[in-house]
Amino acid sequence: MGAIIVVDALWGDSGKGKVAAYLSRRENAPLCLRAGIGTNAGHSVYITEENSIRTRQLPLGFMHAGTAVGIGSGVAVDPRVFAAEVERYGLHTRVQVDYRCPIITEEHIAREKGSQHLSETVGSTKSGSGAAQADFVLRQAPQAKDIPELKPYLADIAQIANDTARDHTVVVECSQGTFLSLALSPDYPFVTSGNCTVVAAADDVGLSWRHIAGAVMVVKAVPSRVGAGPLPGELDAEEIKQRGIAEYGVVTGRLRRKAAEIPWDMLRYAAMLNGPTEIALTFCDHYDPAVTGAKSRAELTQPVLELIAKVEEATGAPVTMVETGKLFEHIVDLRAA
Repeated sequence: MGAIIVVDALWGDSGKGKVAAYLSRRENAPLCLRAGIGTNAGHSVYITEENSIRTRQLPLGFMHAGTAVGIGSGVAVDPRVFAAEVERYGLHTRVQVDYRCPIITEEHIAREKGSQHLSETVGSTKSGSGAAQADFVLRQAPQAKDIPELKPYLADIAQIANDTARDHTVVVECSQGTFLSLALSPDYPFVTSGNCTVVAAADDVGLSWRHIAGAVMVVKAVPSRVGAGPLPGELDAEEIKQRGIAEYGVVTGRLRRKAAEIPWDMLRYAAMLNGPTEIALTFCDHYDPAVTGAKSRAELTQPVLELIAKVEEATGAPVTMVETGKLFEHIVDLRAA
C-alpha cells in the first residue's frame, strides 16, 4: 500500500479533484489529504448536469463514503471557507485539520485585494493564501491550534498520513500546477506562493518518501491558464467560445485562457520533476467532442488514442485514466479495460 499523489502537469484547472475522488473510490482509500497552497484553487465536479460539488479548501475524496479527508500542515486554512464546506457536505465527523496549518485572516485577504502588483501583474485570486503563507514564513501567522472553532477538527496529519499509508492507500491531492510553482516555474512572478510538485505535496502533508507508492500526473488535453503569464499557442477568447470549450475559474469566475495544444517540451520537463507512475488525461471531450460520454476503451476515438500515445511517449508513463466529459462518471479506467 502507500500514498498516491495527484499533481497537475502544467498550469492547473485540469480536474485533479475529480481524479483524486475517483482514485479514492478505485482504491477504496480510507484517507484523502489536501496539499498545496490554500483556498486559491477550487474544484468543481458534476454529479449530474445540474448538480455539482464545489470546494476550495477540502479535497474531494469525501465523495467516496469510505474516505475521510484531512488538510496537511503546509496548507493555509480559511476558517470561514472550511466551516462552510464542512456544513454544506455534512463532513463534521469525516474531516481533520493539522494543528500547525497557517490561518488565512480577513487582514490577509484585504492585503491581497489592496495590492496593485497582485491584481495587475500577477493576476492573483486574492484569496489571502499567499499573504498567509508569507506571514507563516515570517513566523507571525496564527495557526489552526489558535482558532477555537477549529478545535474539534485538530489532528497531527503527518502522523495519521504515515500510519495509514503503512497498510492502506492514502490519496494526496496537490493544488494548482507544476508550472505555477514558485521556485521551479520559468514564469516568475506569474506563479503561486509555493511549489506544486509530487515532493512538495508530500512535504505539505508530512509524508515520508518511503510511503509514496505512486504519482498520478494530470495532463489536460487542451491546456488552460487563469491570470497572467505566458501560455504557448494561446487561443483568442472568441475562438474558445465558438469551439464550445469555454471554462470559468471556480474561485474567480474569470474565463480560462486556453492553448491550441499541449506544449510537449514543458510536459517532458514536468514529467522529469514529478516522476509520474501513471497519467490521467483529462478534458478529452474538449480535444475531440466525438469522445464525449465514452465509458470504455472501445469508445475512445482515433484522435484521442493518438493523443494518448503522444502523452505516454513524452512522459514515459502509461495513461491509465481518460476523462471524456464533465460528469463524475465520465472517466475511462484503462487499467480495468
